[in-house]
Parts: sequence; C-alpha cells; structure tokens
Amino acid sequence: MLSTLVQNKVYYKIFDKTNQESTHIYGKYKAENEAKIAEIEKNIKIVTAKLKCQKMLILNQVHGNNIIDADLIDNFNLEPEADAAVTTKSHLALAIQTADCVPVLLACSSGNVIGAAHCGWKSAKLDIINKLVEMMRLKQAKEIVGVIGPSIQQYSYEVDQNFYDDFVKINQDNQKFFIPSKQENRFMFDLPDYITTKLQQQGIYNINRYKDDTYSNEEQYPSYRRACHKGKHYRGNILSTIIISNKVGFAQ
Repeated sequence: MLSTLVQNKVYYKIFDKTNQESTHIYGKYKAENEAKIAEIEKNIKIVTAKLKCQKMLILNQVHGNNIIDADLIDNFNLEPEADAAVTTKSHLALAIQTADCVPVLLACSSGNVIGAAHCGWKSAKLDIINKLVEMMRLKQAKEIVGVIGPSIQQYSYEVDQNFYDDFVKINQDNQKFFIPSKQENRFMFDLPDYITTKLQQQGIYNINRYKDDTYSNEEQYPSYRRACHKGKHYRGNILSTIIISNKVGFAQ
C-alpha cells in the first residue's frame, strides 16, 4: 500500500527488506554481468507494478549535489549521475537508494511538483537540499511538504574529531547535531536532524520524519555501516519512491 503525501495527488512508498519479492538491488550501474542486469530489471518491474507506473528514474548516486530535471529525460534506461531529481510529470516515479543515508521526498501542496534527494553527510554539507528546493520553486512549487525516510540515527552514528571539526568550522551552530561518544575524541552525529534543519531553513516545516534506525534494525533495513562493522558483504538498498498520480483509489 502506498502512503499519501498530498491528498489525491502525490504518493510515496519505501521498499525495504519486507518487500520480499525483490533482492533490493536497483541500479544497473552496479551490475557486473547480464544475469545481474536481469535481476535488477526484475526488481524494478516489481516496484513499478506496485506504483502503477511504467517509468521510474534511478540515479547513479555519487554523494554530490547534482540535481536532475526529470521532465527533460526521454530515456529512463539511463541512470544519470546525480543525487536528486525533480519532476512535474504524472505517473513518473522518482527513486532514491539508501542504506544509512537519508532519503528525502518532497512535494508542493498543490501536488504539481515533486522532488527526491539522497542525503548523506557529503551531499547535505554541499547544500543539496537548498538546490533541490530552489529547482522545485523554479517549477512554481509554493508550499512544500516532505518525508524524511529511514536512516542511521544519532545513537548509531559515531564520527571522529576531524568530522566534528569540519562541521563546526562551517557553522558554530552545528555543534547541536553532535553529542559526545563513549570514546574519547569521538562524537555521535544526528544526520536526520541536520537535514531537518536544512529543510526548515527553506521554510519547510510539514515533515513526516521516520525515526527508524537502519543500523540497528537488521531484519528490516540494509545498512552499509553495519555490514562494514560486521565484516560482511554489503548488498541491497532501501528504495524510497515518490509519484504524482490522479488515479482514483491509487493508495489502496
């Protein structure tokens, strides 16, 4: 079942491990061979069937701040190098892959413009939120509402002194996103709160924020950091999707 972001107009769905039909790999740019491409294409078909659409934009995410205008894309088999996208087209799904980073889904209250962003600390630091909102407003988005999807939470996200110093150097107020770790010269970073603040600075306060921790909830969510800490091969992603649709009963 899809969730409603704008009544009778914009919907979203987060595909995690509970979507057992899929193997949770969605980017063909990660494929090593034809068998893997076939697996990914099957996963994408499963998602698009649930979203009742034929087109979905998958990005080659690189932890940057490039934004794609999906209204200008004709070939959706291509996976452009970017970490966010916007569209005004109906029945075109925007999709963000994450496994600890923060997926952000946005829509204007009229339901005519949507956006989606992959927000790791690098992209967030590069002001990807500001750029995404700016592009949406260029497409006449007025009041904007949003969703912050599942991601690593502060109690699981330990960083070192250099990481802390870099953020505080940008703005002393960034200290509020850190608390001391149990280890000396290390800190716990609140990435979702940092991104929430970025949205609020753009006048976006109507935000549905998931508090699920990808790192500690192994049954439901992939986690890159967890895989690294356990010495396991990282495989699969959460796929956060958003779509404009005026189909009656679409969310049922």
